[in-house]
Amino acid sequence: MEKRFIGPIILSLLLLVYAFSFIFFISMDKDIIPFIPGTGASDYILAVIFPIGIMIIMYFVGHYFVKIFIPIHKALKLNRYDYFIFKTEKKIRGLKLIIRSAYPGLLAINIAMYIALYGLFKNVVYVEGEGQGLPVAIEWSAIIIGIPLATLIITPIWMLESSGLMCSINQEKYKNPVSPDIESVGRFYSTVFKGYVGISTVVTYILILFAFAEAGVTLGNYFIIFIDPLALILFFVFLSLILEVRVNNINKRLTKIYEKMGINLTPQEIKIVPKK
Repeated sequence: MEKRFIGPIILSLLLLVYAFSFIFFISMDKDIIPFIPGTGASDYILAVIFPIGIMIIMYFVGHYFVKIFIPIHKALKLNRYDYFIFKTEKKIRGLKLIIRSAYPGLLAINIAMYIALYGLFKNVVYVEGEGQGLPVAIEWSAIIIGIPLATLIITPIWMLESSGLMCSINQEKYKNPVSPDIESVGRFYSTVFKGYVGISTVVTYILILFAFAEAGVTLGNYFIIFIDPLALILFFVFLSLILEVRVNNINKRLTKIYEKMGINLTPQEIKIVPKK
């Protein structure tokens, strides 16, 4: 096992310990999630396993989502860019695998906050009291809806970044002179994703703090919106880890897709050299 995977593996194991430790505090006679069969602990176990299951499924089918992201990128670039593969010998460091998990974790909690604020999840999750029910709705919405949706978005983006898919402007398609422009397709989506998450995080936290104040939520319940994101990030450390461990296998699948899309698969070099 490579040393860079030790940190992410430890954090993934901590997720399991943290998640399943709550079983001992769950009431067995309450139906926490009505649409899931069973009560109490069984609901909780299924709810925790569900997002992890989605991540594992996305490992196997995420490359099909990449097929959607590429045409969208072409349309945004007005079909004036040529695509190619850039291979690098460098590997993602263990710390980077952990840090990049923060953004999808924040997106999951943002989705949950919007759902809770507008009551979209009110009749799906057990809510005990109006004011105190808001933090509960956020927590369960994040696990059941926020994490799966964030997984569907981030998986193809991480796969694109790892595959080394690049694009460069085709100057012949312009009548007027244009400067050279080269970018990573995965990095393009990652930048947009991070920008949206950053702005939406500020907005949702302001809205939810006002909502908590109006609902009379006790001070102890505020930990959900400040501590829970850390737990959600741990979920995505697991996803980040399995995608990197199996990166070669994933790239083989993507290579077949790129070939069918007519993308140049010959590894290219990018250099800036003085003009003679």
